[in-house]
Amino acid sequence: MSCNLRSCRLLLFLAFVVLASNAFPQGGYTPGMLHGPEDLGEPGQSVGVRFQPYEKTPLTFTSKPTYVLVPVVVINKEGKIVSGLKIEDFQVQENGKDQKVASLEEIKPSTAPLSRPAAPGNEITNQTSADVTPRRLVIIALDLLNTPFLDQTRARRALLDHLSESIEPDCLYQLLAIEDTGVRILHDYTQDTAALVAALKAVGTRFPANQTVDAETLRHISTDAGVTTIPAVPYDPKGAAGGGTPDSKALADFVAARAEQAYAQRKATDAVSSTLQAFLQIAQRASGLPGRKSLIWITGSFPFSIDPGTASVNEGLSFDAYQHTMQLLEQQLISVYPVDARGLVSTEPDASVHLNRRNDVFGIQQSRDASNRLLDTLNTMRAFADMTGGQAYVNTNDTRGAIHEAAQDGSDYYMLSYAVDKSNRRQGWRKISVKVGDYHIRARHGYFLTQTTLDPLTSTGYDMDNALKSPFDYTGLPLKVVLNSPVSEGDKRKVTFAMTMPPKSASVDSTDNNHLHVDIAYAVLTTTGQDAAHKGTSYDLKLNPGQLQSIETQGLGYGDTIELSPGVYQLRLVVRDDLTGQIGSVRAPLELK
Repeated sequence: MSCNLRSCRLLLFLAFVVLASNAFPQGGYTPGMLHGPEDLGEPGQSVGVRFQPYEKTPLTFTSKPTYVLVPVVVINKEGKIVSGLKIEDFQVQENGKDQKVASLEEIKPSTAPLSRPAAPGNEITNQTSADVTPRRLVIIALDLLNTPFLDQTRARRALLDHLSESIEPDCLYQLLAIEDTGVRILHDYTQDTAALVAALKAVGTRFPANQTVDAETLRHISTDAGVTTIPAVPYDPKGAAGGGTPDSKALADFVAARAEQAYAQRKATDAVSSTLQAFLQIAQRASGLPGRKSLIWITGSFPFSIDPGTASVNEGLSFDAYQHTMQLLEQQLISVYPVDARGLVSTEPDASVHLNRRNDVFGIQQSRDASNRLLDTLNTMRAFADMTGGQAYVNTNDTRGAIHEAAQDGSDYYMLSYAVDKSNRRQGWRKISVKVGDYHIRARHGYFLTQTTLDPLTSTGYDMDNALKSPFDYTGLPLKVVLNSPVSEGDKRKVTFAMTMPPKSASVDSTDNNHLHVDIAYAVLTTTGQDAAHKGTSYDLKLNPGQLQSIETQGLGYGDTIELSPGVYQLRLVVRDDLTGQIGSVRAPLELK
């Protein structure tokens, strides 16, 4: 497929609708209300955590029925997956109220590999496979952002042992690294053991960005009543005239410690934002792949706290961003299996540590604080697993066993649905309970229903910005981009591209005068990530019969011409369906000579 400048302009959206485009603000798509937090408070805080309240405003529902999808793994007393169950075997409650099961389907995932459709050299697509049969997908994320240095080595060794000796033959594995610079794909979905092992061996151990300071010492400095302002300055007995001089080193140490504390707080804030963004990007990458996915998150901790009763998070971080992340994990049927990379953990000092009377009091307080923080970390891991339908593996050195069990859960499961109870208009976390006789159940324990999660428009800017920054192609909407050969004009190069979407990819609301609402944006980045060009356009239309027929038979189109200096670039194009929140994105290389 090719087009000249004139035809690409005609192709600009539906091949017949041409609207004025809005330029990107400098630095990227303007995020909406879902900014990251400015301050998380004291690093490592685990006692007296204040959790955020929900909005009091009653929910506003549309007239359309809304259904809750719940993947359910049923396990017998021998630890085997149970198949062949019927809809009448399942009981579902929401907030303690019985719900009618609307549908039940037993899913037996395919073992066929994922492959991209063949395409010409100048054509790039985000479609992973033309076959939409659910696969048995296992995503392994090695969290280098929140894991202590030495524990990273231990976790990598355990993971290497599993991949080398006991990989599930009918699973497709994706291997990721979570770093302070973002998510990195080590290897995409494959059954090739050797390729996974080689990719993992290439990962180097590194110091976590949010653990570059001694958190224990900082905590003591910040909570000791004697050093909440300026410490009493000791005197140097060797000072002039024997009267002593102020110890400038003590004052300098205090100032340095305060600076380190502020730095640690900022790093803790960055870790929360990066962790939530990583979960979001992983979910969006899997959005075009049907079926349940197991996300094995090997980490030293989550950089936030979750109240197990209300699923709320600690004050100071963006509640909207957190809810939106959990919503995407729910929509993409991702069950999270946190694996504590530290293995067996103890906060008690061993026999080699001698404490005098003064240090013993401080040591006891240190031990108590460390124990509280550890308990908070483990509770958060368990809560996150329960919320998504996974299983937490803590205080165990059996990382291999944890990965094996998480992979087994995707071999056979049930997809259950029921209608949302719209008579309950309170915002917040809705608890789900699924029972099947005396069997053990693995299913998510609830979902968020707030105005933020109900209305896809609230997260438009946040989603678009993240998609443009993501190292992944988002697969929620199928896209194809065709790049034409560059044309030289003096010291510049003009490149024309055309994006197309298959018919009926974007949703049209027939109950609202054939309403179509999509956002399209692109950015051209240099090899160092600098912004060379960008543009964003929003289309909010009520389609006439001719436009509707064109969409249903030809799909959507968008095109533009970019003028750049010679060099190597990457074009990132993003499309978001604002009626559903689904996103598609494509990354295309540009080499201009």
